[in-house]
Amino acid sequence: MVDPTRARARARPPQVFINSGTTELPDDFMRHLVWGLSELGILNIFIDRDEWWGRDLGHVFTCIEESTIALAIFSSCYPETEWCLDELVKMKERVNENRLFVIPVFYNVSKNDVRNLEGEFGDRFMEMRQKYVEYKYDPFRAQRWETSVTSISRMEPSLTWEAHSSNIPLASNIVKEVKRELDKALNPESSFPFELSNDSNSKMAIREVFVSAFLAAFLFSLFIARLVFTDVKFFRTVKWLVGFPVTIVVLHQLYCALAQQNRRSSPNA
Repeated sequence: MVDPTRARARARPPQVFINSGTTELPDDFMRHLVWGLSELGILNIFIDRDEWWGRDLGHVFTCIEESTIALAIFSSCYPETEWCLDELVKMKERVNENRLFVIPVFYNVSKNDVRNLEGEFGDRFMEMRQKYVEYKYDPFRAQRWETSVTSISRMEPSLTWEAHSSNIPLASNIVKEVKRELDKALNPESSFPFELSNDSNSKMAIREVFVSAFLAAFLFSLFIARLVFTDVKFFRTVKWLVGFPVTIVVLHQLYCALAQQNRRSSPNA
């Protein structure tokens, strides 16, 4: 039996989403990149800095959802654009669902600086993160940015450009990698896209789940417990305020493990 999701993916032409979010990238690089992808027959190419203007974030997320491959082009100015980081979060979600393959490109910036949030890249990221660390509408927004940057930047294959190099070879190398991954996607035996597996991902997710569960336990003990239970002493103890979040984290990990096992055991064809 043919997987409907895979069948739909084969029915439509492949789509590439380019996540860069900065005008720091020279025009000749983007021209050669778009030209090279077009030569592969990829007519659906979305560049976030072009698509963003006059559009809402939902439209950009739809472009990501409809893409087979995404290019995350990291540069020193990359962290200065908040919607670019939001796109990266969406890309990571799709990677974790096995529905997107991301190729990180390090444009005149060190891999280690991006992966470890150090150097000029790290300084600019922390400046942006500090602005949103207490963002009232979404307190975990900055945390998701950090998780996504450290996770996506560790994916392989990756490509690096240095200041003394020409832009044309980098664009050509990107096109070659895209073609290689598209060939895998057209292979019925392939499990493309590959699921991202990185210990830092689960650690960051666990921390977010724990904090959410702790806040829920605290609010329950503060407001709800007294209305439901006559003896509320237990709900103000360490056993409750720590035990409940730990239980939720364990259940969350079990759920994620079962979901991952189901995805791997589901038929591909």
